[in-house]
Amino acid sequence: MIGYIQSFIIIALIYCIIYQTYLKKKEKKFILKFSIMYIYLFLVLCVTILPIDFTLDPKWKYHSSINFTYVHIKPFNDLISGYSGALKQVILNIIMTIPFGFLLSSLKKNISITRVIISTFLLSFVIEMFQLIMTVFLLHYRSCDITDLITNVVGGIIGFILYKLVKDKFKILNWDNNKLQFESEMKYCEK
Repeated sequence: MIGYIQSFIIIALIYCIIYQTYLKKKEKKFILKFSIMYIYLFLVLCVTILPIDFTLDPKWKYHSSINFTYVHIKPFNDLISGYSGALKQVILNIIMTIPFGFLLSSLKKNISITRVIISTFLLSFVIEMFQLIMTVFLLHYRSCDITDLITNVVGGIIGFILYKLVKDKFKILNWDNNKLQFESEMKYCEK
């Protein structure tokens, strides 16, 4: 079983490599934003894929009382059918990717909504494919769902919009404020 601690160690080592090869020469503000995005993506990984259990009994999928479907291709089928927890699942999927749209907009200067939509879709698609592969080959308990793709993209769009609404309110979110911040600090020192 690959648990949270092993995953954290692997992710931390990958971050150290990225820092040494890519981030070391970047501005502190970019490193902070990148690090927050990296931690966010690790948390998404924990929620959607981890832990990976190789020891599940394969008989659970073939038991007659369990109706398991690998792929759900009808959007919002659980919600339409009135299944318990379906609305909660939709809301949680939207909430899960709001930070992605927000942080991506913060990391990339002048990013378009189209790029956020594509990036959020790709993130969600990779997660869904991992879940499908793990279910088929590792006897995992996850399924691939088109509703998740749709709701995750909606969350990314909301994150993009929220970033556009608040970016002027917080200096750390802006890219072009180094000169202004320096000038305001100099005026404060002169007083």
